[in-house]
Amino acid sequence: MADLLAAAARTEFVRIKARGMSGEKDAGAEPGGEPMFSGEDAREAMAEVRGYLKAFKQIADREAPEPSAQQAAALAGIRGLVGIAREVAKGPDGNPVVVDNVDLLKAKYVDMFAGTALTPPSGAISSTNRPLDAVPAPVPFAPSVHPASLAPVPSQPRPLDERGRPIPDYKLDRRFVARAPSLKPRFSEVSEDYLQYREDASPSKQRDISTARFRRDLFIELIGDHPVDTYNPSDLQAYVHLLGFWPADEADRRKDWSARQIIEDNRDLHLKPLKRSTFQEGYVSVIGTMMRRRMKDYGYSDPFGGANIRYPETAVAKRPSAPLSAEKISSVFRIGVGSGLLDEAMLPLLGHLTGRRLGLLIHLQGSDVREKFRGVFVADTSGITKRDGKWMRVPIKTDASAGYFILHPLLKEIGFIGWAMEQGDSFLFPEIMRLVDPSKSASSYMQRLFQKAGIEKGKGEVFHSLRGNNIDEMRDDNVDGRIRRLQVGHTVGGDEHEGYGQRAISEKGARQLALLPLNPEIDFTMFSGLDFDAMARRKRTRGRRPAG
Repeated sequence: MADLLAAAARTEFVRIKARGMSGEKDAGAEPGGEPMFSGEDAREAMAEVRGYLKAFKQIADREAPEPSAQQAAALAGIRGLVGIAREVAKGPDGNPVVVDNVDLLKAKYVDMFAGTALTPPSGAISSTNRPLDAVPAPVPFAPSVHPASLAPVPSQPRPLDERGRPIPDYKLDRRFVARAPSLKPRFSEVSEDYLQYREDASPSKQRDISTARFRRDLFIELIGDHPVDTYNPSDLQAYVHLLGFWPADEADRRKDWSARQIIEDNRDLHLKPLKRSTFQEGYVSVIGTMMRRRMKDYGYSDPFGGANIRYPETAVAKRPSAPLSAEKISSVFRIGVGSGLLDEAMLPLLGHLTGRRLGLLIHLQGSDVREKFRGVFVADTSGITKRDGKWMRVPIKTDASAGYFILHPLLKEIGFIGWAMEQGDSFLFPEIMRLVDPSKSASSYMQRLFQKAGIEKGKGEVFHSLRGNNIDEMRDDNVDGRIRRLQVGHTVGGDEHEGYGQRAISEKGARQLALLPLNPEIDFTMFSGLDFDAMARRKRTRGRRPAG
């Protein structure tokens, strides 16, 4: 109704303006009298339009009038012709009375329909329901009763390719495909709400939020910004199809080109395309999350729900981390200790002995290390920490990762636990934590360390492999599955029974982990006698190793 009244108001204002320019008197004036509305005052014009809209709304609110005799005959003729077509379509099962007299019945119903019009004759509105005399009589409403924004989408011929075959929906330019009328907000509005929420909830994740915003803008550039309930799976498939030619390396995307120019330039795939994991976890999942953000508030369904998306064959699956041999682990330890940097020396050892993720390990503070049971030391992070005077979230993947984990006695033997506890609320790896994005920098440092240790890049042998090695060794030593999961920070169990009991490692389980033997094929001797204070003070320099 608001759209209808807005359209009527625009039309009436145009009429008033045209009347003033032509010098005509008000249409509502009595012959020979003064006009009711001169049109010279804006308030008079508003009063005139307000009265017109009241009258218009009264007409629009009424029940549809009874059809005239001509209309009734026309409708009866249409119903008759449809009924004949249905019976003929049944073949042998059709009503023989109808099928045997098709021509006669057709002529009858065509005569009923011929020469009639379905538009209401003038004066169809009952004079008994006219507006109040105090309200100016409305002038004929020129536009269609349905504004363009709410008009049904007209059927369009299916576009054909050069061979005359229909072009699949996902290959059409989805920015300009006709869509159903909608009063729902556009995707840009809904997604902006999601991004603002993330900025408020996770101020430490500005880099991730910036990436999500870029991918939102990319989706809008490629598919268009439409009302959220007018998207469909073809839009998402079109997005994936276009991104099949999107260069994976940001450096390969020219800053002075649009997204479509970049994609067209890489149609021959001379630049490396995206991996499957980047597609699914980065470009696609974030769009679906944004699209669903206000479903309950605005009352619409997930436009991509149940979509069966096909990814290009060049989007190879993510390579799982591969186990590291004892020889390669020893090489990483040796090169790390030889660097003289605390993070390169101790992070691989901590990853191997605890099975914990790199992002959590670099955020450990001295106060996180304590003696949980007699002679058994643990690292226990609360999930938040203070950095540069501000509290921030420790980058743990799941809530289960916030539980304490057992530190192997070797760490006490080499003096690391004692040194760590002396650091109090200070970070154990201050050289990394002073950087803008500690987690990303630590990952880069570990990649370079592994390469220096002779581990070839791209074979799945990465820092995360140490976590897998730790899980395998616990399994080989018959450690209970629940204890294994708690130690490495995995969610406990999938059944109801497994979820009962303490959500932390018991004393018995802690002692079992503390007594696990070290792999005799791995060399740990380089960790004896290290000066952790000196290593923590050493600064990383560009292009060369720090002086010894």
